[in-house]
Amino acid sequence: MFFSHFNILIFIYFCSFSWTSTIENDYIWPWAKTKYLTRSNWSTLLIPNDNNSFDDQHSIWFIFHSQNSCEYSKKFEPVWEDLARYAINWSKYIQIGTYDCTNESLLMNDICQDKEYPHGSIYCPLTNTIQLAFYLEQKLDNIKFEDILIYLLNKLNKIANQCYGESWPIKNIIESKTNDDLNKIIPKNINKFQLFISDDILLYTLYVLNNSKTIQTEPIYHLTKENQITQNIGIWKGIRYENGQIYLQSINSENIMKSLVVNQNIISYLEIIKQKTTATPKPTLSDIDSAVVWMLTRDLRRKLPSLFGDVKSWVDVLSIYYPGSDTVKNFLYDLNTFLKNRTTLTSTELQNYINSTSTIKLPELKFDHCNGSDSTKRGYPCTLWILFHSMTIKQAQLAEQNKLSSDVKPFDLMLSIRQFIGKFFLCQECVTHFINMTSNAENEINSYNESVLYLWRSHNIVNKRLRYENDSNDPDWPKVPFPTKQQCNLCVEKLDENGDGLEYNENEVYHFLKGFYYFTNSVRNQSYNHVLLVFIVIISRLVLYQ
Repeated sequence: MFFSHFNILIFIYFCSFSWTSTIENDYIWPWAKTKYLTRSNWSTLLIPNDNNSFDDQHSIWFIFHSQNSCEYSKKFEPVWEDLARYAINWSKYIQIGTYDCTNESLLMNDICQDKEYPHGSIYCPLTNTIQLAFYLEQKLDNIKFEDILIYLLNKLNKIANQCYGESWPIKNIIESKTNDDLNKIIPKNINKFQLFISDDILLYTLYVLNNSKTIQTEPIYHLTKENQITQNIGIWKGIRYENGQIYLQSINSENIMKSLVVNQNIISYLEIIKQKTTATPKPTLSDIDSAVVWMLTRDLRRKLPSLFGDVKSWVDVLSIYYPGSDTVKNFLYDLNTFLKNRTTLTSTELQNYINSTSTIKLPELKFDHCNGSDSTKRGYPCTLWILFHSMTIKQAQLAEQNKLSSDVKPFDLMLSIRQFIGKFFLCQECVTHFINMTSNAENEINSYNESVLYLWRSHNIVNKRLRYENDSNDPDWPKVPFPTKQQCNLCVEKLDENGDGLEYNENEVYHFLKGFYYFTNSVRNQSYNHVLLVFIVIISRLVLYQ
């Protein structure tokens, strides 16, 4: 009976206690149960010993990264403290902390990175890494700690083994059809254990963690409800007798599970916590400007000073083929001049140049066409594709105008893009696919027009590969062959059974791409120019009638 609503969300065993008076009267309350993390205690508390032994000090950590200057960070503190109170007995495996990034300098691979605040992360002791878990981008006054906890646990269940190691207590579902199978699966040295019979990994996770003090002497295994051993859902105690045989005894699960109540109508997933926004149908200057701002302040800066030569080469290419706003063009020109006079450059020196030395200030990040249905979709990777496409268009136009140096070859830009991806893009799987896909570019690109089409074909290959991967696919922007029949009727010559483009007129595609990825600053100033034109006409008429 207690499993009748088995879908998501928890209620806490401690719900019978009232915290309201404590919150109102105790000004120290916000961080009473949450561990303050600082630079001085970070290594002591979080980083395991060289032998990777896991004791009480080397748990997985859920960390809230905040800034005191951010009012929403302050508003969220009580929610995080509620989480810490609920998880206080999990400390052997999970601890709850907070880190104030207000006065921190941004260093490569640092605790505080240039991310939005507030956000939550998961620290993995086995790999000594921090994985971003969520952003809190929308100011929801009614957000509950249960919402956060569920998201964190679902995220953790995907990475727990590589994050913590084989001693992580949340077991995979065991496949056991008979008692004999069970006897073979449960290690011989275990005389007491429990079977948690359900299909809900979240409830199982919560049950194990709530029993984390006894889990080593009495492990809890997960068995699907469709099994031939118990033929029923619930919790069973397993005992191995001296003869080696295992016997199961049913536990009064209903009383135990009062601490875990499911309500599928309470939580809205944090993946879509930010309200959906509608992206523009055509790329804008803001999209490619944002691509450059992101790569300068993050990707390139991370690899200094070790890859200074590669940074210098890429900035030189950008300064030639960048088709975006005059502001970013001028910034790149000045930066290229600055780098040519240097023999080395550190991450901090580049950041100082961006923030202080340069008289040109970079624009804020703003995704228009690349604005996804939530913060995990589209964004920077989308702007990179737009930047690369627009650079190939710019190169082809410069060639048509005889403005390219005689030693430039049609495939040079593609090689530079490939080198940038290989050196600076952080998704290793993406890098491998891109490098392999473009490995023969030198022999396949024979003209500047072909360079445009080569990147277009490559992009469609990537879309095809990622089309059915939920993590990388935005439901509002499905990865279909581009352009569609609706976008360019003359481009698509044949459709497949799904109505997607199968065969293309590449001459028409080239002309379509030139229009789709071509940017001029006049586009941004179009409304201003229109007003100016009207003003001139009016003045002219007044002069004529005088």
